[in-house]
Amino acid sequence: MRHVSAPASARRRLARLLPLAVLALAACLGPRTDLSTFFLLSSPVPAAVGAPVPASVGLGPLTFPAYLDRPQIVTRLSDDELALAETERWAEPLATNLLRTLEENLERLLPGSSYVDYPWYPAEAPDYAVALDVRRFEVDASGAVVLDVTWRLDGGDARLDSRAARISEQADGPGRAAAVAAHSRALAALSQEIAEAVRRAAGR
Repeated sequence: MRHVSAPASARRRLARLLPLAVLALAACLGPRTDLSTFFLLSSPVPAAVGAPVPASVGLGPLTFPAYLDRPQIVTRLSDDELALAETERWAEPLATNLLRTLEENLERLLPGSSYVDYPWYPAEAPDYAVALDVRRFEVDASGAVVLDVTWRLDGGDARLDSRAARISEQADGPGRAAAVAAHSRALAALSQEIAEAVRRAAGR
């Protein structure tokens, strides 16, 4: 069988197209720009003007929903459906961010107070301990953030207060930053409740 070579013009066209094809393949396989944005809760509560509360406060234990224990920010579309924002993420685990921001809020609301990380050694047990059971803490499709939580305040071996709170905060506008700010305001409202309970317990 006789071998037929491709015309010279076809070979030249192929030689010109081959580098372009290699570059296109490299662009597809190469690194892509990361479009992720990262968010943290903030502490919007003003510093208290009341009397100092020279008490130690322990925050924990905290129980937290597994569906929120992820980097992606969660939106509740309905009672049965959630959406995960793949490019809009928490900068750290949300439970960790919640506890740290709660502590920052309480430091402002209870000047003179100090804080102990959970779990603590018996010799370092705080004057008051705040345990939290969070059931919901996400934004819905309308832009409302719901914080559904039960918390209790213990002093030594005594139960001093125990409450269920369902706090709703509407985002001020569209976009993820507004929704995260509503998360922070909902946590600030919970912080006010807890601070008032600590003040009552401390007689301040």
